[in-house]
Amino acid sequence: MGENKNLSKDSRVYKREKQKGERWDGYLVKSIPSVQKLMPYLMKTRDSSSVYFRDIFDATNLVNFLNDKNKKLISDDISSLEDINKYNFNHFFMTAIVRVIALRPHLNRFVAGKKIYQRHNIELAYVIKKQFSDEGEESVTISTFERDSNINDVAKVLTPTIKGVKDSTDDEHGDFLDTFIKFPSFIISFVVMLMDFFIIIGHSPTFLRKMDIMQCSAFVSNLGSINLSTVPLHHLYDRGTCSVFITIGKVKRVENSENYEVEISATMDERVTDGFYMINSLKLLQDILDDPEQLDERLEYIPIDE
Repeated sequence: MGENKNLSKDSRVYKREKQKGERWDGYLVKSIPSVQKLMPYLMKTRDSSSVYFRDIFDATNLVNFLNDKNKKLISDDISSLEDINKYNFNHFFMTAIVRVIALRPHLNRFVAGKKIYQRHNIELAYVIKKQFSDEGEESVTISTFERDSNINDVAKVLTPTIKGVKDSTDDEHGDFLDTFIKFPSFIISFVVMLMDFFIIIGHSPTFLRKMDIMQCSAFVSNLGSINLSTVPLHHLYDRGTCSVFITIGKVKRVENSENYEVEISATMDERVTDGFYMINSLKLLQDILDDPEQLDERLEYIPIDE
């Protein structure tokens, strides 16, 4: 795995450029052990290859970090931060996930056609609920982030995107599905089979790629936004290329203490890397929670998965 410290003209960390003939979503990883290359032949589906992790993380420093940042927003000139008028837990956790995936690139691998690929970008899928009620509509959105992103970079992507979805009466994905599901079942089955074929060969019409919410680095479900403290262990989807599913609970005060904690679960496709790698990735997440100020800075280097 290489490291590249070269900076581009806009001071963003160098990333590997897509090469001619490669898949639209990633490139073949070559420097992996033979036993790892064999895994997709032995474990044929993503869900049956799932490994589950769940733990409670100390979030005391996170709470203090966000409080301090929001106080600073009030006292300082925030014109350069565009639409950000308050930092929230969602901004932090999405940034932390981007940071972990950037520094632990095996998590951004996926299996297609029994081969293991590294994704070109970090793409996170997440649910936006327009109204907090049983009848409230939900929309799944995918956002793309640079690997070196800090919390400002991530917030600048999330804030207008979430606001736009909540304010919009149109839902591109929902409208497509409403029309699609009206077709006869054999046509629906054929189109799904065609989309699966495109995933295997790595080439697809752009409009189908945009509609496929299961093509992402990780699916993130922030259940803390609906005040759920205990989070489920969520399965992976056999469709698509998403190798990680993360659920985040409510940040809550520890009973009889001034400290805070949060429960997080993660599900990973074991074929892309081993459980030990995932455990160390979760340790990195706790390191970020212990020292959240590091997310104020962009990464100075990123490891490149070869």
